Amino acid sequence: MRRKLSRLKWVIPASVVTIALAGLTQSNEARERESQVSSQVVTDQPMFLRDGSDIRVSVEDIFGRSITRRGITLVDWDGYMANPAIKFFILPPTGASFPVKAVLSANNPRLYFSLPSTVGKNGPTKELLFENVSSRVPVYLGNAPDRDSEDGEMELEIRFTDAQQETTFARVPIHEIDQDRRGAPANAFKIDVDFSEDQTGFFSAARSRHVILQEVADWAYFFDDMNLDRTPAGAETTFIWNPDGFVSGHFVTNNAPYTGYLLYVYGIHSAALRSGGEVSAAGGFQSSGGVPLQLKRSGGVEVETAGNFNELGWRLGIVDRNWWVSGNLGNERNELFSIAHHETRNAIAFNASQPKWQTFKTQGCVSDPLVIAYQGLCPSIDSFDHLSGTIDKESLKGAFGNEYFGMVPSRRWFITKLDLLVAQAIAYKLRKTSAFVPLALLNGGLPNGVIGRPYAAHIDARGGIPFYNYTIVQGSLPDGLVLDAFAGEVTGVPRRTGTFAFTVRVQDYSEGSTGISQSTTITINGRP
Repeated sequence: MRRKLSRLKWVIPASVVTIALAGLTQSNEARERESQVSSQVVTDQPMFLRDGSDIRVSVEDIFGRSITRRGITLVDWDGYMANPAIKFFILPPTGASFPVKAVLSANNPRLYFSLPSTVGKNGPTKELLFENVSSRVPVYLGNAPDRDSEDGEMELEIRFTDAQQETTFARVPIHEIDQDRRGAPANAFKIDVDFSEDQTGFFSAARSRHVILQEVADWAYFFDDMNLDRTPAGAETTFIWNPDGFVSGHFVTNNAPYTGYLLYVYGIHSAALRSGGEVSAAGGFQSSGGVPLQLKRSGGVEVETAGNFNELGWRLGIVDRNWWVSGNLGNERNELFSIAHHETRNAIAFNASQPKWQTFKTQGCVSDPLVIAYQGLCPSIDSFDHLSGTIDKESLKGAFGNEYFGMVPSRRWFITKLDLLVAQAIAYKLRKTSAFVPLALLNGGLPNGVIGRPYAAHIDARGGIPFYNYTIVQGSLPDGLVLDAFAGEVTGVPRRTGTFAFTVRVQDYSEGSTGISQSTTITINGRP
C-alpha cells in the first residue's frame, strides 16, 4: 500500500526540476531536440510522485496538451474589464482507488474557478469528484482585472483523496500576462461628471466621488475619439430626479460648454430603495463636423443614499484584490462601484432614448452582425433594457442586467466584451484595446540555418487570447528542428541541407478556434 502524503517524498530527476522551475538549460535543450524527429512538436509531460510506483497527475488544456508543468496562462486585458476564463481538464491520479475527490485552490484572491466554488482573501477553492480512471473533468479559471500593468506568477494546487484515503497532490504554475497600459490614452472619449445636482450631501464625500469618477473613467477608456462637435453652454437639456427619488423631477441645462458626454450623478432617497440611470430623452444628439449622429449627449445616474434595495449603506472600496467582498445581494452592503457601473451603462448607452438601442429593443435582441459573430446569438433585450439571460462568451460573466448570473462568481460587476460590442452597435466607436485585437501571425519568413549549428527562430503571434497552440499542419521542419507548441519557437541543430516547406497554424485559447495558418520555408545551408 502507498504511504500517506505526510511520508511521501518527491523523487524527480534533476532535469525535470529544471523544466518545472525555469525551463531546460540550453545544453540540455539542444541535446534533447537533436534526438527528435523533424516534425515533432515539443509539448509537456506529466508531473509525478514516486513512493515505489509512479503516481501520475496530469492537467490538460483544450488542445489536449499537458500543462501540468508548463502551467496555465491567463490574460489581464487592457482596461478594467472582465477577462477571459481559461478552460482546462484535470485527470485523476493513476493507480488510485475510485471514487477520487479533489480540492482545487489557488494562492491569489483575484483568481476564481467556475461554479460551484468559493472566493475569498486567501484565494478560491473548488471541489471535484472523479468516478473512474477515464474521468476528465473540465474546470475554468479566471482572474479579476487589476490596474497595475504587471505580469503575475501564481499557483494552482490540486489535492486528491481516493477511496482508501490516500492523498496525492500536484502544483501547477499560473502565468498572468497583463496587457494594461499606464495612463489614459490621449484620444479617449470624454465623459464629464457633474455632481452639482446632488442635494443629499452623499457626494460631498471625496470617497463617494472617487468611486464614481473611477468607474466612469473605466467606461470612457474603451471609447475612441469620435471628432464630436462642442456642445455650447445652455444648449443641452437633461432631466434630473428630485431628492425624493422617482417621484418628481426638473430639467437643467449645461452651465459650461463640453465635448463628449455630460453625466449628472447625484443622490436620492425613496421607499423604492433603488438606484437608477437613464439617457436624457429631452437632450440633443451628438454631431461631428455639423452632421448629426444617432447618439445622445447627456444623462443621469441616481444613487440611493441608504443602500441598494436595503438600508445597509455602501461599500466604497475599489481595491482590485477585494473584488470578491460584496456580491451586491439584498442582505449585504452593496458595492457602489458595481451598482454605479451598471447604472452608468443605462445612462450612456443601454436606454430607449438612444435610437439604435430602441430599434434593437423593438426587434427583441441586439441584431448587430459583430455582436452575433462574437456571442453566437442575438442577445435578448427585456423590458428593463437588460440583456436578460445573456452570459458573455469569453469571461463567462453575466452581461448587462444579468450580472448576478454566469458560470463564474459574479461579486464585483465588470464591463464585459459583449457590453462593449453592444455599445459599439448603438453608435459608440471602440478603441482597439487588446480584447479587440484579432489573432495574427506577424512573421514574413524564418531565417536560414547552417547544418550542424544551433538554430533558433520565433513564430510571432499577436492578438486573441494569448495562450497559443502552434502546430505544423502541412510539410515538415528540417531534420533536427522542433517547434515548441506553447512558445512558437523553432530550435535545434539541423542535420540535413535543403529547403524545407511547411505550414504553421496558431490557435488562440478559444474553444472552436480554427486559428490562422501561414506557409513558409527554412533553408539549411552547408558549412561555409
